[in-house]
Amino acid sequence: MTHRWSVPLAVSALTLFLVAMLSVIPTRADGTAPKADLPSAAMPTPISDQQYLTGTFALDRHLDGFDAPLTSTGEFTLSPSKGLIWQNLKPFPDTTVMNDHGITRKHDDGTFETIASGARFHQFIALISAVLAGNWDPLSDQFTITPAKTATAPNWQVTLAPKNSNGLSNLVSQIIVKGDEFVTHVTLNKPSGDRDEITLNDQKRHDLPLPTDLAKLLSGNFD
Repeated sequence: MTHRWSVPLAVSALTLFLVAMLSVIPTRADGTAPKADLPSAAMPTPISDQQYLTGTFALDRHLDGFDAPLTSTGEFTLSPSKGLIWQNLKPFPDTTVMNDHGITRKHDDGTFETIASGARFHQFIALISAVLAGNWDPLSDQFTITPAKTATAPNWQVTLAPKNSNGLSNLVSQIIVKGDEFVTHVTLNKPSGDRDEITLNDQKRHDLPLPTDLAKLLSGNFD
């Protein structure tokens, strides 16, 4: 019997949701993203293609019928130009690498498993970078994006609600993103009543190049 909580939490709800989004988000012919007309107060400081972001995460998965959430914690590295490394430390150590080639999981025994692959994964990296970096433009075609009027700088909050015609409402009913200089919290509310809370802490910007071990993972060189 396969339970809905059997997928390792290292592949976060955010990651799984964005993978599903690839099947319903169209590509514009000119390759450009629409502009989200939001006040600057609803935007964190951008991360350039010549930088990368590191930090820690806590993922709490609240499942209907369970009193306590399923929790995982770890570290992440996000490079808008290279991809994302999501390193789960507790309760089960493993590392998930997301780049233009797809999604690969490194288990604690050193073996690698390809979770998904395909030519469209450069779009996936753009999408996940958009959410974690607070760049709403690539998402505005598929979501109604509303900044909270009560938020005051430097704190901000944005709500993303899927538009009725795109099928995303079957996956998520609402996403709430909060932050200051960085995105600090993402809540994914699902139609089933389940909820995922992702908290990001200890975030720092760094200039490229990446450390050798991280660059090797994001290059797809798993030898």
